[in-house]
Amino acid sequence: MYIIREISRDEYWRFLRTYPDASYQQTPEWGDARSAEWEPRLIGWFDSVSQLCAAAVLRYRQLPGLSRWFVFIPQGPLLDWTGPHLSEQLEALRTYLSSRGVFGVRITPMVSLRKWDAATVKAGLADPDITRISAMEATEVNLSGISLVSTLGAAGWREAPAEKRTSATYPRFNYWLDLAGRSEQEVLDGTSKSWRHNVRKAERGGIAVTSGSRDDLEDVHRLYSETARRQKFPAHPRAHFEAMWESLGNGFPGYFNLKVAHFQGSAVAASATAQVGSLVQSLFAATSTERTGIRPSNAVWWALIRQAIADGAELFDLGGVADTLEEHDPTVGLVRFKAGMGADVHEYMGAWDLPLQPQLYAAFTRLLPLAQVRKRAAWAPKIRRR
Repeated sequence: MYIIREISRDEYWRFLRTYPDASYQQTPEWGDARSAEWEPRLIGWFDSVSQLCAAAVLRYRQLPGLSRWFVFIPQGPLLDWTGPHLSEQLEALRTYLSSRGVFGVRITPMVSLRKWDAATVKAGLADPDITRISAMEATEVNLSGISLVSTLGAAGWREAPAEKRTSATYPRFNYWLDLAGRSEQEVLDGTSKSWRHNVRKAERGGIAVTSGSRDDLEDVHRLYSETARRQKFPAHPRAHFEAMWESLGNGFPGYFNLKVAHFQGSAVAASATAQVGSLVQSLFAATSTERTGIRPSNAVWWALIRQAIADGAELFDLGGVADTLEEHDPTVGLVRFKAGMGADVHEYMGAWDLPLQPQLYAAFTRLLPLAQVRKRAAWAPKIRRR
């Protein structure tokens, strides 16, 4: 028997410090950063002896004109996905949300189903007959993850409708770089010859990478917007980066790092990471089309890797890629770039929905992509002051 109730930030962070590999997206601070679009609330699962054993940041969005809400739990909730009491904990979540006017909930657990190691991906890139990552035989299959898919299905959950924005923000295929027990030199030696060459080329070419500040946000947004236009994905407004800085750049209990590459005084690349415990994750990566020949992207990523090692990270989630190895696919360059870092590809289980009021859920999920586009156009941060 599990009881769910709202908990304080201090309670939440005490639990976070005991949970392995929690995402920054499941922190109160990131809930604050996204509060212009979603109202964040913190909950905890308590067992029969009142022990806090699981937690989540819930993001609420109200259905216009009705006292009904959709809840999103990105890269969570923070449950023991292989534990014996998982079904009971999921049922407790259903009961809790149903009693509070929630008509549907979406989760995107950080659970890997399959893994392709770096050597396998590189071999696939070199083989013109292989056009998708998923078409290759996996190096490892996570049977617990496969079992979880069945558990969710049996409990009434379903795979979320495919949405371009959801796929871009929470991609199915993600690169993981293992840092545990490795020195900078060992990690660098694990990159491809061309990747190491480009790091040195950036250094020789005059690229200088520094830690960013709030004063760099104008350049960061410019670079990000340019990258979005080039790669044809919807760009966040500047207010998003201001909210990110306000929430993560000031007293965040984990690590937040913004790195900016300059050439002759001009910003040409920028990337940021957030770290909770031993897991560090990429928040965004942006590069100008100017001066690409001196490889500012390699310089920024290498600076972030070195920073992660210094901060005690054991796993670096480099972010998502498309399921492609097709030579002429415009997105394969990112696959090739991250493969060159010596990282492995993991297939996540994706987004899963639990419709609690099926008719409202169906209407909302049809309208959500349009609503998100409109909200981006009028986005204004509402940061909760601590």
